[in-house]
Amino acid sequence: MKHFLLLFFVGIYQVFAQVGIGTTNPSAASMLEISSKSSDGNFKGLMPPRVTVAQRDLIRATEGDTGLMVFVDDADATIFGLQVWNGTFWENIYLLQNSLQPTEIAYTLSENSQLESIASVDLEFNITNPSTTNSVSVTVSASSYDDLVENTSQVFTIPPGSLVFNAISIFNLLDDTEVEGNELLQFTITKVSGGSGAPTIGIKSIFDLTIVDNDIDIWINEIHYDNVGGDVDERVEIAGSAGVDLSGYSLVHYNGSGGTIISSESISGVIVEINAGLGVKNIDYPGLQNSNEAIALVDPAGNVIQFLSYEGSVTATEGPASGMTATLLPIDQDPSTALGKSMQLTGAGNKYTDFTWSIENETIDEINSGQTFN
Repeated sequence: MKHFLLLFFVGIYQVFAQVGIGTTNPSAASMLEISSKSSDGNFKGLMPPRVTVAQRDLIRATEGDTGLMVFVDDADATIFGLQVWNGTFWENIYLLQNSLQPTEIAYTLSENSQLESIASVDLEFNITNPSTTNSVSVTVSASSYDDLVENTSQVFTIPPGSLVFNAISIFNLLDDTEVEGNELLQFTITKVSGGSGAPTIGIKSIFDLTIVDNDIDIWINEIHYDNVGGDVDERVEIAGSAGVDLSGYSLVHYNGSGGTIISSESISGVIVEINAGLGVKNIDYPGLQNSNEAIALVDPAGNVIQFLSYEGSVTATEGPASGMTATLLPIDQDPSTALGKSMQLTGAGNKYTDFTWSIENETIDEINSGQTFN
């Protein structure tokens, strides 16, 4: 009984103490220290688990096994080298010189955006070390399928010898009528097979797609650019569907002379409801000039929602509105405009065409004077 208890407590000590192989004095900072010199004076190395590609794929590694390492020793695949599980797929650490370099699949871009009404989602890939004889099978998963026609991962084939491949309509967007605001979808390469060697997934394994909700209605609701004396509170007000995240939208300021861009202002924040599912958002815009110029309201996909000019006609020669002639507002501000006045939409309605432009007492982050949302 005494011997049993002694062995029990010794075992407990060994479980929680540092472990040494080839040394009786392992580092206090390590759980395990392996000394290269054995007790007889010979030097030894560390041999990691050796597996073929097929055997490696039988390892049921999960995200919690990130850091798991094996040595792939596969003559049939002509690949010999260390690989580590990165939580999603096996990634090469180092391949021996006699290895056949594996085919690598990666996205050409990391982010993009498109309107909800554009159904087809096209994905483009770079293929490194393509096989001239073997095609590559690729599996792509979406972060959510709520806005897609498809409800599961999609598999497609890249022909042999391809350096770039455009996978057309692998996924398709649902064009609903719900005002959801812009949404982010992530498409992840989750598996590749075929090609040469043991194919791998490149660094750009995730493609971010911003879906621009086409059910959103936003417009330029108020502009102030000139007043008596020194100009103050130069700004543009956006109105539209409540709850819309304006991140990615922008205002582009154009010069009437030459149609070139003067400046661009990124928009951020959320439109807060004031009435009838609509609200406004003020954007300070110092630097608006007192001459004919134009302002373009641009969505995250680079589409021009509105292009308005004042004090004269403006045709853009560059930027998102290139080639477009702005709609000339029926009013403008001159240097005698009283302080506290602005160009703004008045009337009742729930879209831009329901209102008319006039000079009224300015309002900031409020519905315009004489304006009703219904």
